[in-house]
Amino acid sequence: MKINWKNDFTVMLLRLLVVYVAFMLGRFIFYFFNDHLIDPIQHKDIFSLLRGSLMFDTVSILYLNLPFIFLSLLPFRFREKENYQKRLFWVYMISNSLGLLVNFADVFYYPYKQSRLVLGDLFLVKEDSFSLLILDFMVDYWYGFIFYFLVLAMLCVGYRRIGYGKSILSNNRDYYVVNSAYLGVMVFLTVFLVRGASLSKASFPISMSDAFLYTSNASHTSLILSNPFCLFRTIGKSKKVPKLEYFDKSTAEAYVPTTHMPSSSGKFKIDRNTNVFIIILESFGKAHIKSLSDQFKPKQETHTPFLDSLFNEGYLFTNAHQNGYRSMDALPAIWASIPTFKEPFLSLPNSVADYHALPACMNEMGYHTAFMHGAVKESMGFVSFGKNLDIEEFQSREEYEEAKGDDDFDGKWGIWDHKFWPFVHEKINVMPKPFFTTVFTLSSHHPFSIPAEFKGRFAEGTLPIHRVIKYSDYALKTFFEGIKKEPWYKNTLFVITADHASGADSPKFLKPPFDYSIPILFYHPGKNFKGTDDKIMQHIDIMPTLLGMLDYDKPYFAFGKNHFNKEEQENHFAINFSNSAFNCTTDSYYYQFNEKDILVKSDYRKDPLWKNNLLKCKIPQDEKNVLYFKAFIQQYYSHLNERNFLPQQKSRKAKEIAGRDEDIILKGQETRSLKQKLKLR
Repeated sequence: MKINWKNDFTVMLLRLLVVYVAFMLGRFIFYFFNDHLIDPIQHKDIFSLLRGSLMFDTVSILYLNLPFIFLSLLPFRFREKENYQKRLFWVYMISNSLGLLVNFADVFYYPYKQSRLVLGDLFLVKEDSFSLLILDFMVDYWYGFIFYFLVLAMLCVGYRRIGYGKSILSNNRDYYVVNSAYLGVMVFLTVFLVRGASLSKASFPISMSDAFLYTSNASHTSLILSNPFCLFRTIGKSKKVPKLEYFDKSTAEAYVPTTHMPSSSGKFKIDRNTNVFIIILESFGKAHIKSLSDQFKPKQETHTPFLDSLFNEGYLFTNAHQNGYRSMDALPAIWASIPTFKEPFLSLPNSVADYHALPACMNEMGYHTAFMHGAVKESMGFVSFGKNLDIEEFQSREEYEEAKGDDDFDGKWGIWDHKFWPFVHEKINVMPKPFFTTVFTLSSHHPFSIPAEFKGRFAEGTLPIHRVIKYSDYALKTFFEGIKKEPWYKNTLFVITADHASGADSPKFLKPPFDYSIPILFYHPGKNFKGTDDKIMQHIDIMPTLLGMLDYDKPYFAFGKNHFNKEEQENHFAINFSNSAFNCTTDSYYYQFNEKDILVKSDYRKDPLWKNNLLKCKIPQDEKNVLYFKAFIQQYYSHLNERNFLPQQKSRKAKEIAGRDEDIILKGQETRSLKQKLKLR
């Protein structure tokens, strides 16, 4: 019997092999541009990384090419017609070009997030400026598109060179049987490979976390994963909340209570006539601030001269961290003491719930609450979230342009900082006192543009963002110079922070925990409120700390702690998420935790690059820390699933939303008793 080696099945496999080559080229390009963000690869790791890469590429290619595979193996002779083959070519090219486009886009998006793109990252599509941002992205990274089109050309040439399959079967019945067998084999292989090359009944389609089967290094998982896989595996799941249970509910609550009773802040107490003004500076990571970074050269120019000077006049937290990685993650953390991990909190259906967060607490104490941001009201969901939190006044691009015209729109995001700050000044002057106001700046954001009138005024730095950081620092300076003579100025506590870090020009600030390090400053010009504090502080601690300073006298919900209460600081740590793992940072050590095990323990102050993994040098405190990490993560996802973000005695409506009838309220006496038991462990 003559064997036909160039049949439809083998031709299809050869065409898929070309896609493998294209994906692997994309991975090499990804590594070339991002190797400084990925830990060095040891020789002993290469085989395992390649094996994992091939597994995830296989699943990506199968997902992308399901229509192509099915149409290639249909057991009917019309497949051999020329028009059919032409259409099949375009199915192949379109499917794979889209998959490769996502892969190549992440080559340049990865530095902003330091984990692979998932469906939840496509929130920017909803922004009015999305099309303009895409154009800027294409201009900035034009060379990436050259690589992309070269790989597409290779894909096209490879397909053509392979040619078409030929059947030597003249009998229609034999033709149908053989080609049906080809299709059956491919169905089996697809199921087998999507399940991780396993036939076990206990196996499921592989997930992103399965990258840890091939490496114990979290940064290497980004090299293993491919973007089409990440997108496909988060369809329908990007809005689902995982359920992690390490302990029973009462034990988790005892380790990490989310209902807080009022706690004293001692000498840091302020009266309730004091205005509270939160300023969130877009992308002002510590790496860009000379007074907070040891990576600047002695004579190197500072990018933030005004902010540096202000640090000397206030109470500065030098070991401060963000709790998310996007702008939209900052406000839930600061206003509601809720962090963001795998998915943006505000993109989750579970965020539609009842809250009694910082703005509502401030309303109760007689404050007028306001939020001001130079973008449109729909941007990032800020205003809708603020309304849910009972903020009373909003000033956005719409209000600005109604009062000042539309000449000050930056063409991408909103109103230029140096124009919006005077508008803020005007609005604060006329609002009721005391006020609780939050201002979120926006100009220091990609594409890092500055107004035409400032061209040539601010020198370029080592990164594109440095020039616009200088501009935004200048705009902040002019605002403070303008408000110094206002009667409310000296009676205001300013809380100045950044929404998130934004890259760096030094290896230290490209690795956790420093890649998520930001400034937090409490500045009260009317009081001698000065000093530096090197203990852990984070966005989710701002709400409990302010309520403690104001002597708030009711229970409240928060994942963070009052920084100025010594009892609450016990076993405290900062937490965020990147590269498929949790970053947990105590005053002494950094831990990388993948929901099951500690992967890295580092003395981050002395060893910021993790050259010496202390995992083998465990101490009893490490085991205790892990219990608190697990309890925090369990509490977070438990409250997300229940949509319960209220202190316990106010949780009835939240439970109704979550569809739960059981009583989860813990008696205070039982909780205190359990805490005493835990202290003995």
